Amino acid sequence: MPSLTIPIATLSANQPRSSHTEAMRQDTIAYLEHLAQQGDYLRIPLAFGLSAYFINDAEAVQELLLKQARKVEKPWNVKQVAKGVFGENLFTSDGELWQVLRSTLQPAFQAKRLNAQVDMMVDTTRSLMASWQVGQVIDIPTAMMDLTLGITTQALFGQDLRQSATATSLLRFLDLFSELISRFPLPVWIPTPKHLEIKRHFRLINNYFKTLVAARQQSGQDNGDVLSLLIQAQKTDSSGRLSDQQICNEVSNLFAAGYEVVSHTLAFTFYLLSQHPQVEAQLREELDNLLGQRAITAADLPQLTYLEMVLKESMRLLPVTTVLGRQVVEEIQVPAGYTLPKGSLVLISPWTLQRRADYFPDPLKFDPERFRNPEAIPKFAYLPFSAGPRVCIGNLLAMMQMKVNLAVLLREYRFSTVPGYQFQPIYRFNTRPQNGLPMVITPSTRLPNPDHQVGVN
Repeated sequence: MPSLTIPIATLSANQPRSSHTEAMRQDTIAYLEHLAQQGDYLRIPLAFGLSAYFINDAEAVQELLLKQARKVEKPWNVKQVAKGVFGENLFTSDGELWQVLRSTLQPAFQAKRLNAQVDMMVDTTRSLMASWQVGQVIDIPTAMMDLTLGITTQALFGQDLRQSATATSLLRFLDLFSELISRFPLPVWIPTPKHLEIKRHFRLINNYFKTLVAARQQSGQDNGDVLSLLIQAQKTDSSGRLSDQQICNEVSNLFAAGYEVVSHTLAFTFYLLSQHPQVEAQLREELDNLLGQRAITAADLPQLTYLEMVLKESMRLLPVTTVLGRQVVEEIQVPAGYTLPKGSLVLISPWTLQRRADYFPDPLKFDPERFRNPEAIPKFAYLPFSAGPRVCIGNLLAMMQMKVNLAVLLREYRFSTVPGYQFQPIYRFNTRPQNGLPMVITPSTRLPNPDHQVGVN
């Protein structure tokens, strides 16, 4: 049976007429929404006779990310930036090397090992609150990035980098990396000013990690973090692939992969709760009923079912990962009868997929009850951490941190948007609030924890 012809995407009247690439760069979210209005399968004409394919169908996504996952890889432009900056790592690798790295790293992200990090997450969250005052206006994305920086660096390699000189290079590096990877850049080896700057910052970060790896190897201490597990695995690695440099590559890549996703998901969740007081009240009731006056522990996390529903709905309505790209390395037939040719780029958008009314009725409504019965949601219609063999390795760590952060912060404070604030998401590698998210903090109605007093002016 001959393959059907995929319809060609058109540009909207208010988007630039020059090219689809330029339209996507100018306003990625508007561009993706316009594509979704045209259909679930579209061919996007690119320069030099190349094409990309927009896929907005859960059954086809399952085919690409699970059933025929061996026929797709990360896009060449993303891989060349990531590999040019980080070196070979879990994110950029494919085939046997990817399998080796994935199996080596996976034990570090198992629940039993991660549970030991909960007390650290609580303490780090409380240290952030200690600097706040009642009535203060806080830019929530900035605060959540600071919090995530502290927690993630401790979970990965046992040190809180927030007050270190390395943090400046690390954050500037991530900012540059986001800018480079969100467009179709020149190869990183070409010495443009930004390429030189990002490599300079990475050298500083890499030197820090090398020193850290050497010290941990000498001490032989297992701190329960990812770095400890990698060093243990190195001792039994007969292939020689897990070199000191490979360990540095993996740690820096893992940090970059999760830092902004967690930070901005938390920010979006605070915003959504501020706009939906009934949801916030139900969430506070769950926290108070379970925890009372005591601190949250790892054993509490599975019981916070409504908190998990709130987070999942936040990630559905405002997914930080707006686009998943794949490069087809072997021709693929998708269920609708279309053929995706070898070499083509495929765009899968959680933003549009998770707003399909047939998958999620009344899709623009913030309704955590959708996840009361997750079996009713079509498989592969919900992709907060991608899916299939290459699902985000740190998804359990991310969910654990966000649950702890929200539980601790919401028991002490209420978060309200400042008068006149207009929320507008924008895409730049990840989705974030365009103009920040200034919020006023006030005490919650619950009695404060005995070991934490809310600051007053």
